Parts: sequence; structure tokens; C-alpha cells
Amino acid sequence: MYASGYGVRFPHCFRSLHQTWAAMHRLRRITPLRFRVGYAVKTIRKSIIIFIAAAITGSLLLAVGCADTETETGETSAPASAVSEQTAPATGQETAGFTAFDAVREMGAGWNLGNALDCIDNKKKGVLAELGGISPEEYYETYWGNPLTTAAMINAVADAGFGAVRVPVTYADHMDGNFLIRPEWLDRVEQVVNYVLDNDMYCVINMHHDTGSGSWPWLRADPENIKQLEDELRTVWLQIAGRFADYGDRLIFEGFSEILDTQSRWNGSDTAAYGAVNRLNQVFVDTVRGAGGCNADRFLIVSTYAAGIDQDMLDAFVLPDDSAENRLIAGVHYYGTIPFAWRQEQVSWTDTYPDWDPQRDGAPVEETMKRLNSRFVENGIPVIIGEFGAKNKNNTEDRVSFAKHYTETAKKYGIACFWWDDGGKYEKPELVDNYAIFDRTRTQWYFPQVAAALVTAAAG
Repeated sequence: MYASGYGVRFPHCFRSLHQTWAAMHRLRRITPLRFRVGYAVKTIRKSIIIFIAAAITGSLLLAVGCADTETETGETSAPASAVSEQTAPATGQETAGFTAFDAVREMGAGWNLGNALDCIDNKKKGVLAELGGISPEEYYETYWGNPLTTAAMINAVADAGFGAVRVPVTYADHMDGNFLIRPEWLDRVEQVVNYVLDNDMYCVINMHHDTGSGSWPWLRADPENIKQLEDELRTVWLQIAGRFADYGDRLIFEGFSEILDTQSRWNGSDTAAYGAVNRLNQVFVDTVRGAGGCNADRFLIVSTYAAGIDQDMLDAFVLPDDSAENRLIAGVHYYGTIPFAWRQEQVSWTDTYPDWDPQRDGAPVEETMKRLNSRFVENGIPVIIGEFGAKNKNNTEDRVSFAKHYTETAKKYGIACFWWDDGGKYEKPELVDNYAIFDRTRTQWYFPQVAAALVTAAAG
């Protein structure tokens, strides 16, 4: 059971006290006492006033908590069109209730705990003796070169001003033939989730390398085997949602990451595969909603095919029917222009470059954000870009410009962005050859300038 206060879901009118406590907890780590006292007095006074005003109307809601809700018929009907609208909040106006748009807006800058809980080795785990005497949990989490995740790491991310952490998780190597997840793995996932929530940040957990390319993904956009895949997806998400049933709004589920067809095509797939993705998204939503507790109206992220931004993928996406109102978020990934974002050893079809140009590299970002706005936001669907970034080429100033422009452009359309940080162990920043901006071993920033640009741009 989650013990720090988020284990019990409070109605939104009581959020102020929760956020006050978490903010003071963070402030204590980084601010001298004489400044904390004044802050505490002012903030507690404000929170008490809000609490008293909300208590009368909130008492009934508190009694209800996050009990299950039911639709009138209990049935799910097929979507009437490619877009099932949610209510988009008008600029500068408050919405009735706290919606997915509000949550996305509140997130600020996002950061990925990549290459940790998402590591996979195709079930070579064997027995403990074969793992060098460590647990399977430690073996997998450190398999791709990162240290075990600690509270101190996540505290440092929060202290830098990030408001959300995406925690990619792979379950493939932690399930038996019946798709039952090892409880020890769920224990570790829950522990890391708590590190994030203890800092009053949003936490996103997903199914990561259970999809994608390669030999290991079991979840595919495969219309020929869709019924079996639906049953398997349902089995897995029932367990995940059941484990976190008592967790409140700041824990968000993402159904799956970059799901591909049986040919592992990143683009140029077909309508049958796109339709399979829509069916799997619907199963994900229905499964979570039926899992009890706070899952009845939890915020959920549903992704396009490959989490892609190609126009055919966007057009084929169908927002699932949902028994909860205004609680769904569309999820995509977009790294900007490949020659700037990637390193030369990754590509053979073009030349990469280290310098960021506002026209050559900035204009495509503008165009993509406009398309996401047109396809989703204007149709009442909030958007999260779950992964973006640029690899280090000893071009920090250019990456700062990229991070600033990208995040500011997304924010203009109400889109939240999560920098992909795949970590690694590097003795000094100039040796970093991937997306890492945070040194997890030393719990300090390789590139504090990039982190600051992300946080400042997201704050607007």
C-alpha cells in the first residue's frame, strides 16, 4: 500500500493541502531555513482557507472517494467516427472538473527514466546463480548499463523543476506462459513510482519493449491474431491496474509504446494494422476502467501506430470510447529532424550535423505541432509527446536552442513533452554519446543548461 498520502485519492478540492506538503518537502532540501519559514506560513494560511471553503461541498466527494462508476448500459459501442470528442478548455477559462487538458497543462517539463525498468534480454535470466547472485529485478534494471534507480535520483529531477517523469516498463521477461507477472517485478515498479509521486510529480508508466521491432515483442498490430492479443493485453493490464488501484490522479497509465505490425514497419503500414491498434487501445481503456478503485477515472494515454506522427497514422487513430469523461490523452513520439537529433553512426541515408538551424530544423517542428494541434487538440483530445530529444555531439548550445524551441512550440498548442534520457555511465559530459542529460550515478546533471531550457520553456 502506498503510504505517503497518494495511496488515498482525495477529491480535487483537497489538492491544495497535498501539494503544499509536497512543495514544502522539496523546499526543505534546497532552501535555507529563514526562507522556508515565510513560505510555509503563507502557503499553509492559503491552504487552510481553501480547505475550509471546500470542506462543506467536498465532504460528500470524500466519502465517495474513487469508487467504481458504471455506465447506464455497461456496454461499449463502436465509435461513430475517427474522433470521439472530449471537451477542450477555452483559453483562460476554467473547466468543470479537472480534465485531461488540465493534467497535461499542469505537467510542465517531462523526463524519461529510460533504459532502466524497460530493459530486456529475451528471458535469459535463468536462476539466480546465473545472474551473479543478484535478484532478477536488479539484473534487469541494470542490464543496459544504468545503476539501480534511487529516490535521490528522482529527487534531483524534481529539484531541477521537472513536473513529470515517464517510467518505461517492460513486462515480457517477467511473465509466465499465462501472462502472469512476477509480483517481485511489480513491487519494484511500485517502488520507483512512489519515488516520483513522493515529489508531487506526475508519473507515467507504460508497457514498453513488449512492443516495437526485433524478436521479443509479443504485442503487435496484428489483425490476424487480434483476439488472442486482446486477451493477453487484458490479462496484463488487469494485474497492473489492480496493483495501483488505490493510486490517485498523478499516476497515469500508457497502454503501450511504439507498437508495430508483424513486419516491424515504422511507416507505410496498412489500414488493417492501424485498425488493430485502435482495437487494442479500446481493450486497454476498458480493462483499466473495470479494474476497480481509482482506475474508474484515471488519466490514460492511448498511442497512435508506432507512436508515430505520419499523417496516415494520425488520421487512422480512433479515440476509444470511455466511461469516464475527459480523461484520455493521445500519445506520440517525435524527435525532430533526424540529422540533428541522431549521430552519424546511426544513419546511412543522410549526413548528420551538430548545429541547430531555426529554419532547417525549427520549421519542421512547427509544422508537426500544427498537425498535432489540428488532428487532436482542436478536436478535444489533449496530447503528450512521450519521447523527444537530441543526442550529444558536444553541441550543448545548439541542443539548448533545440530544447527551448521545441518545448515552447509544443506549449503554444498545449502539448506536454518528455525528454528521452537513456542514461549510461560517463566520466564526463563530453563523453556522452546518447540522449542522456542526467548523470544517474552521481545524481547530477551532465547538461544542466539543457535541463534548464526544458523547464523554463515548459513553464512559459
